[in-house]
Amino acid sequence: MRNHSHMTKKLLLPAMLLLAGALSATAGKGDWHTDFDKAINKAKEENKIVLVEFHGSDWCPPCMKLNDEVLSTEAFKDVAEKSLILVNADFPRKEPLPDAQREHNEALAQKLGVQYFPTVVLVDGEGEVLDKMVGFPKDGVDGFLSFIREKAPEASEG
Repeated sequence: MRNHSHMTKKLLLPAMLLLAGALSATAGKGDWHTDFDKAINKAKEENKIVLVEFHGSDWCPPCMKLNDEVLSTEAFKDVAEKSLILVNADFPRKEPLPDAQREHNEALAQKLGVQYFPTVVLVDGEGEVLDKMVGFPKDGVDGFLSFIREKAPEASEG
């Protein structure tokens, strides 16, 4: 019995870590959408802006840093809940996306002029690009939240 329990723990821990990593890769209280058009419609309905994160979740160190140090913070989650519709445009290498999602993300990157990772694009409810940030924000979470608040003033309201 003891061996079995030990083996279960050995298998369970990596599975739990994998799950925790997957959850933190799309951090935030709100849902991260994968369909840009649905997100635009929702933003229009709710009078919010769309934040699209273009990243390589399993191979891009600055992308991982953005998720760990910015997108998983309570400060970001609070702003996202009030003001943003979130879109996850991932370009993983280890676990490929389904073809339809990969093609959607590639077309979206081309449409929004994304060439580097991470890139965060803010888009209004009409689908117009408001602003774009390439790379990790200079002032970390504070710099990132300032970037959002410039385009979504309601994000500053308490």
